[in-house]
This record gives sequence, structure tokens and C-alpha cells, in this order.
Amino acid sequence: DSLEVEADRLRQWAQSLLAKLAQPNPSTSGLSPSETKEAERLITKIAELKADLAAQGLAEHEQDKEERVLMRWVRLAELRRWGHRDKKHDNKEALQHKGIQGEVQQLRANIEEHKCRLRDELGFTHKEVKQDSVMLELEERFSTLCKIVGA
Repeated sequence: DSLEVEADRLRQWAQSLLAKLAQPNPSTSGLSPSETKEAERLITKIAELKADLAAQGLAEHEQDKEERVLMRWVRLAELRRWGHRDKKHDNKEALQHKGIQGEVQQLRANIEEHKCRLRDELGFTHKEVKQDSVMLELEERFSTLCKIVGA
């Protein structure tokens, strides 16, 4: 039961990190309010889609090739390019992501700790841990965060 609570806590943490990334930030500072909202929605939707695809058993490279995910990444890249008209914006974004990178790495450590608890407390094998639906979802969210912040 405590493992379920811990898994929920990790899910919420990953979601809060995604929410931080979706908030107005230097990468969207050159965009109009509607474009900023679109960028925020795209980041959230990409994470949700990839979590759903992971739950369906698709590998990460297959998820990235999935048309719905790919089209959203392309649109997000377009929006960010429009907002990055000078190096000053790039530097601000890098500084913001640096702060979140520490949290992302801490999330990684907690996910690894959760894996150990699954093996120790429930007797899961390495293969069972990798196939566990909760772990697949957490790994996918972590992977998405890493791609967004460049961790």
C-alpha cells in the first residue's frame, strides 16, 4: 500500500515539473499570449500522450515516431523558434532549465529507489519491474522531462 502511495507521489511530482515547464517562461516570452498558451498546452499534451502510449506498451522510440506526438513536437519547436529572436532569450531559458534539471535528477533518484523497493518488498524481478505499468508511466514522464529540459 505504501508503494502505491509512493508511486502516486512520484507521478504528482513529475506532473508538477511538467507544469513548471509549461508555465510562461523565457522560451515563450517573445510569443503572443495565445501562442504562449498553445506552447503550454502542447507540452502537457505531449507528456500525456507519451504516458498513454507507454501504458499501451510502445517503446520510447516508437512513441516519438507516433504522428500525434511528432506533430506536437514540431509545432512546439516552431513556436519556440519564433520566441527566440536573440541569444538573450536562449540564455534565460538555459538558466531556468538548469534549476529544474536538479529536480529532474532528484526525481530520477526517487524512481530508482522505488524500483528497489518493488524488488525488495514485493519480490519483483528486474524484468517485472521494467514491465510494471506504474514504472513504465514514471519512466516515460521522466524521459519526456529530460527531453524538454535537456537533462
